[in-house]
Amino acid sequence: MNRTLVYSIIGCVLLSSCGTATVRRATPQSDDPSRFTYTRLYCTPDNESHFETVTVELAKVDGIPPAPPVFSKANPASRAVLAGFDPRWGTHDLQARKFHPAPSAQFVVVLQGVMSVITTDGQTRRFGPGDVLRVEDTAPCKGHISVVGDEASFTMISR
Repeated sequence: MNRTLVYSIIGCVLLSSCGTATVRRATPQSDDPSRFTYTRLYCTPDNESHFETVTVELAKVDGIPPAPPVFSKANPASRAVLAGFDPRWGTHDLQARKFHPAPSAQFVVVLQGVMSVITTDGQTRRFGPGDVLRVEDTAPCKGHISVVGDEASFTMISR
């Protein structure tokens, strides 16, 4: 992933935390800038989807001189997409219990609004501004159901 994309994602996460929504973080963060925690949505060999909490170590790098060094960890990416979702998007899938796999492994950063994600094992996690979700439940996995709250939701998706 090039530096511009890394710093764009960091900027989006920082800006998204300025919203007025009061949503409990799906993945609590520590005050240690050398560690970042996010939620991973993955598939097991039986094609069922599950959540887990992942913490990655970040290295101190001098990536944006003359600014002081920052902590980071680069991940390869082929594209980034900004996506907007109508209020209550996905409610029909929830009512029909229609699970879908992710089109590819991707990071999803919630910028605005609230989105709930349901796994095939029955867990539900609610993601709000600043939350990061790593989605890896690609086919042949049964997938997940995503449902937007009562207000529009915006995300940045990095593949």
